[in-house]
Amino acid sequence: MEKFKAENNMKKKLIMLFSFISIIAISGIILIASYYSPAISEQKKVSLYLSYIAVLFIFVIVFLRQTLIEQRNISRLNIEKRETEIKLDEEKNRFETLFESTNNGIALLNLNGRFQRVNKAICELLGYSEVDMYAMNFFYLINQNDINSLQISIQHLIDNTISVHQSEHECFRKNGEILWILVTLSLIRDHLGIPKYFILQVENITMQKKAEDRLRHMAYHDPLTGLANRNKLEQFINHLLLSARRQQQCFALLFLDLDGFKNINDTIGHEAGDLLLQVVAERLRNVVRNTDMIVRLGGDEFVLLVTDIKKTESVAIIAKKILDNILQAVIIKGQDIYITTSIGISIYPYDGQNMQALMKCADLALYRAKEHGRNNYQFYTQEMTVKAKEKMNIKNALAQALTKDEFFLHYQPKMEIKTRRITGIEALLRWKNKDFGEVRPDEIISLAEESGLIIPVSEWILQTACTQLKAWHYQGFSSLTMSVNCTSRQFKQSTFIEDIQRIMAKIDIKTTFLEVEVTESMIMRDPENTMRLLDTLKEIGVRIVIDDFGTGYWSIGNLRQLSVDQIKIDGTFIKQVTLDETSAEIVSAIIAMVNKLGIISVAENVETREQYEFLAAEGCREIQGYYLTQPLPAEAMTSFLKHPVPDAEVISAT
Repeated sequence: MEKFKAENNMKKKLIMLFSFISIIAISGIILIASYYSPAISEQKKVSLYLSYIAVLFIFVIVFLRQTLIEQRNISRLNIEKRETEIKLDEEKNRFETLFESTNNGIALLNLNGRFQRVNKAICELLGYSEVDMYAMNFFYLINQNDINSLQISIQHLIDNTISVHQSEHECFRKNGEILWILVTLSLIRDHLGIPKYFILQVENITMQKKAEDRLRHMAYHDPLTGLANRNKLEQFINHLLLSARRQQQCFALLFLDLDGFKNINDTIGHEAGDLLLQVVAERLRNVVRNTDMIVRLGGDEFVLLVTDIKKTESVAIIAKKILDNILQAVIIKGQDIYITTSIGISIYPYDGQNMQALMKCADLALYRAKEHGRNNYQFYTQEMTVKAKEKMNIKNALAQALTKDEFFLHYQPKMEIKTRRITGIEALLRWKNKDFGEVRPDEIISLAEESGLIIPVSEWILQTACTQLKAWHYQGFSSLTMSVNCTSRQFKQSTFIEDIQRIMAKIDIKTTFLEVEVTESMIMRDPENTMRLLDTLKEIGVRIVIDDFGTGYWSIGNLRQLSVDQIKIDGTFIKQVTLDETSAEIVSAIIAMVNKLGIISVAENVETREQYEFLAAEGCREIQGYYLTQPLPAEAMTSFLKHPVPDAEVISAT
């Protein structure tokens, strides 16, 4: 461009000079001719001469002025050019500094993927020297299964339909090690818009991917036995139902429950109980085929799915083999332990068309097996509806529990490890009926949800718990919070938020002292609606707690997006932290992750000093469980708050 301007200026100068010379020459010729002409007087000759001199002077002035203007313009252009060169040098220096000092790998690639320039970080990441890199093609370093999708994105960059491409890939280092990298590609074009080369940015995300894999495995597997969990069961059975319907096949669902397992935990200890569960899981693996699935639902409950059965006799043979294998002695802590199991069996499609129906029928058959003396199996039959009627009677009793004032609350505290201060209380529902005795808490909630009573029951829990919290505040425990557990049925209630605000306003206590606990699995059932409600709860000041964390698969991004206040690490992991290295690593990873996000980590079901010390060392913020105290009535909890010494330490001191 500058060359073009210079040539144009030169042409203008030549034209002006040529015009000047031409005019002077013509004027001179006229002057000479006039001088020798006898017809012109001397006076006119003098006038012509003076005019010639004047014209010559004017042209000289004009030429000098134009030359001066051009010189000024050239000087200004040179200054601007120098300033531009300085700015370009500064930009180049900044680019060079950024290119070489960043921790992320950066490279320039030609349009075929060959390295044109690389920084130190990408060489160290991939394990190659700079010379090696210039002889290589980036596209050959990543997993070749990803090439097609990457080429499509590259074409979109070239077509200018996208400005930046980002994707995750497996990448191979020089020593053969596999890395996971986050690749960002952008395209540089020349002034005509023609693609010239790619800017490649590479970030090592191997640790993040491994953490995600661990969390994904945690989402679908039981940490104690390594068997599939309920999430995996739902996924597998939905696939199995589709296949069985299409191919008109039958499959069996076996529901197993270990007989007298609670006695083993109580007499020998939970550690022995966990070892026994692991042995049972291994024995179940030895019975089934690769196409079948074993699931641990929790506690001592297992589910076995037997696919493609031709006749019920084959299922009976499998059930008998399970009974025989489990009956064999297990040596734990030098003791021979014998345990039996009861099995309930339902058959698709005769006993149900979906998972819920099949589980319900197998559960009824399981109870019939226990009624028949245990250590046996029972197929579901219509006569088992008697059990269902009994369940209906319990539901009817539950419907009257509020009016009969049969509900009561127990409270379980949370303690901050660093300060040993009690930070909050969790409200736990209890129900004692004259006909059915003290009903299990999980059974109360299950029955309340099934019968549609969960809304009034939940309102009673919230009102009772917050009324008690206000009393504790008046007694001087003004920083205490109250946690209440919420269910999916509540979240479907259109007036859920308004009900909370109404109750809190009636009691005259701030919503900032209320903590709502939800589980990962509950969120994932209806993530859109649940996330919307949780956002609204946050807006009105309610704290959000994710309960049983680690048993589902909720992304880290969701934790950050929702601004979760606390996560409660599932108690099944806490039980294993001092016994199993994998569980310890998982708990450590969860604590580190949530601490980094600024979320309070709470360990549930802490029972021993060893567990407490492990959690303290790993930076866990708060604990809850029998290490502090068992759930207590309000009066007993008030006494505990006045002298909050953990039960375990009281016992160890005596």
